[in-house]
Amino acid sequence: MESIKLIWVLAEKDLRIEFRTRQAFLSTLFFALLVLIVFQFAFDPGSPATQQAAPGILWVALLFPGIIQLNRSFQSEMEEGTLYGIILSPISHGTFFLGKFLANWSFLIAIDLLILVLFIVSFNFPLKLTLLWIVLLIFLASAGFAAVGTLFAAMVSSVATREVLLPILLFPILIPLILAAVNGTQEVLLREEFRFLSQWIKMLAAFDVIFLAASFLVIDHVVGD
Repeated sequence: MESIKLIWVLAEKDLRIEFRTRQAFLSTLFFALLVLIVFQFAFDPGSPATQQAAPGILWVALLFPGIIQLNRSFQSEMEEGTLYGIILSPISHGTFFLGKFLANWSFLIAIDLLILVLFIVSFNFPLKLTLLWIVLLIFLASAGFAAVGTLFAAMVSSVATREVLLPILLFPILIPLILAAVNGTQEVLLREEFRFLSQWIKMLAAFDVIFLAASFLVIDHVVGD
């Protein structure tokens, strides 16, 4: 119970900082909006080509801007010099990692849901209850993205070129997650049948469990180095 409280305190601290500054939120939203505008000019919103490309467009707008938040997730501790204090404190490294993960996941869900609304409006998709499946895909995909991203962000937090290094390390690992998310979204947006949707949801859930557990187990070695 004490560990759960510490996880929430660490996550709340990061979310409060972001709520006050809104730097990552505004930067991420601007980047995502720019992606949607570029694709809107490249494709006619009502054309069949746009319908086919829509799942990929959505996930480009959802995943790539999230790198901004991950790069900033350890920035306040590095700038204030508190990271080493937290590492040396009695708090376990796993608890610290889970607090960061929860903060990043919460941020990604909030910004991704807003991007989803902008995407639906921009590309003239009708509002249907089936879109709730995309919301579920966003919850699952953002969990895996936050788990792996938080681990790698901790790994490169002290490197000067972390803005470039993080996506290079991160996206090859995320290929299964991206494939499952895009294919699941394609099932929802383009097809009437959802018989294959469950397999993509199961794949995302398995990815989340495996990589969250793996990240939790190796965080001691990452922080120790």
